[in-house]
Amino acid sequence: MICAFLLISAPSALAGGWAVTYVDPLPSIQTSTTHTVGYWVLQHGTHPFSGDLGKTGLRFQSGADSRQFIGVPLGEPAHYAVTFSLPNGTYEVFGVQGMFQDHPLGMLTVPGTLLVKPVDPQMVQGTVEGAWPWQEIAPPLKKAAPAPAAVTVPDESPGKPLPVWIIGAVVAGAAGLFLLLRKRLRPFARR
Repeated sequence: MICAFLLISAPSALAGGWAVTYVDPLPSIQTSTTHTVGYWVLQHGTHPFSGDLGKTGLRFQSGADSRQFIGVPLGEPAHYAVTFSLPNGTYEVFGVQGMFQDHPLGMLTVPGTLLVKPVDPQMVQGTVEGAWPWQEIAPPLKKAAPAPAAVTVPDESPGKPLPVWIIGAVVAGAAGLFLLLRKRLRPFARR
């Protein structure tokens, strides 16, 4: 019963279901001013989610005060924009990632700038499947280098197995050597 509870309550990241939010460069955020910010939601930190992700956006948390702003999809896969306005304060910022758990982004002081928390390297796994899905506007990922060209190494092993008579000769020679050594070492064993 306890094992079943632990399996049911295990975080979705353990099951392979997680995403990472990357924020486009932010201007200085001013008090009670409307700001529009771009962000990326990438499954496993590397590729667009295939399917209906759900609502995405940014959540700002200051003590018990939580403000969530829903984003809209932009033209590139996994790229969104959100518009928000905040009063003075210090906020923890989270990426709202639809069906995935919110992703911590860092701390924002208003007025001021977002201090982005580095992404945990374990949250960035895999590569973009298939062709690179972005053009000029792309998330802050390194494009995978093309695979090196295959190098052909000449096959130096013989194409045919050794003839049976050679294998027989080697076995017979080894047996003869064994008998010869046994006969010569026998007088030393009696002493």
